[in-house]
Amino acid sequence: MRSLKFFYRHTNPLFFSIERVFGAVAAEIRERFPSEFAVEEDRMPLVSKPRNLLKNIRFTRRHQADINHVTGDVHYALLGCARSKVKVLTIHDCVSVQKYRRHDPRYWIIKWLWYNWPVSWADHVTVISESTKRDLLQLVHTRPEKVTVISNFIDPGFFPVPAVFNAACPRILFIGTTPNKNLGRLALALKDIPVLLDIVGELNDEQQTALKTTGVRYEQSARLSGEQLLAKYRDCDLLAFPTTYEGFGLPIVEAQTVGRPVLTSDLSPMREVAGEGACLIDPYDPGSIREGLLRILSEPLYREQLVEKGARNINRFSLDQVTQQYISLYRQLIGRKVNRQ
Repeated sequence: MRSLKFFYRHTNPLFFSIERVFGAVAAEIRERFPSEFAVEEDRMPLVSKPRNLLKNIRFTRRHQADINHVTGDVHYALLGCARSKVKVLTIHDCVSVQKYRRHDPRYWIIKWLWYNWPVSWADHVTVISESTKRDLLQLVHTRPEKVTVISNFIDPGFFPVPAVFNAACPRILFIGTTPNKNLGRLALALKDIPVLLDIVGELNDEQQTALKTTGVRYEQSARLSGEQLLAKYRDCDLLAFPTTYEGFGLPIVEAQTVGRPVLTSDLSPMREVAGEGACLIDPYDPGSIREGLLRILSEPLYREQLVEKGARNINRFSLDQVTQQYISLYRQLIGRKVNRQ
């Protein structure tokens, strides 16, 4: 039996999607392969501030297993694993380095500590979309065959929940409030449309001002449990996800699973993740966002078609399929290590 360790970032109640995904994968491996893998999960003891990076690397070194999988965000933690161990790194996106210009010292610090060195040290890297793979290969010099796309999956707790569309005042679900989520342009697009915007995430002063200026009615919540988040999908009439950048775009398939129409960006990877089950818009143009929203709100047949196509699309994203891909990868990497010894 091989020991398998999933390493997570330090606990943050505002960000938990990575832990939700790999926690489910870990549970599935425990249930399906109990005689082949002894699965453990560990969190970094400290947040990723400069003074804490070496301590987190030392933590990984003390707690490493036969197979070590750093699941995202704390890529540098993989540097604590020994050469003799199997080392897998998952990268969800490259946004942490893309937000800085090359003349900024932070660009180079993040590029080397979060990408170049961990990718070089890893036996294999997984990414969650072809878009992230393209970004990564442009950022670091590594063999393309060292990077494998293994998509995210839909939480098994999500399932279809039929609902009557509230045409008089639809409840629009909006997940996340980081700048790439594009709340400001969505607020402009919603001006004078009778809706209730249900926002999940903390709002800053600029976002509150934008909502007040446009007069959009909204509710806001944060730090939700998995069940509370699922309830948000069940209670909404549609999902608005006009993001300008994602590694994958999990809310798209979550909404499709529950059976809600989706509006999202005509950008990669959102259009590939959504398949034909979403209204695609230009996220940089409030007029395009508005046009898409009005079509969903005013055309019942179009809404039904989006829901039906979304229901077919989600078959690509099952926990069973994703787990099997990781198991196959672990077995392959173990075989390589054994052959080299």
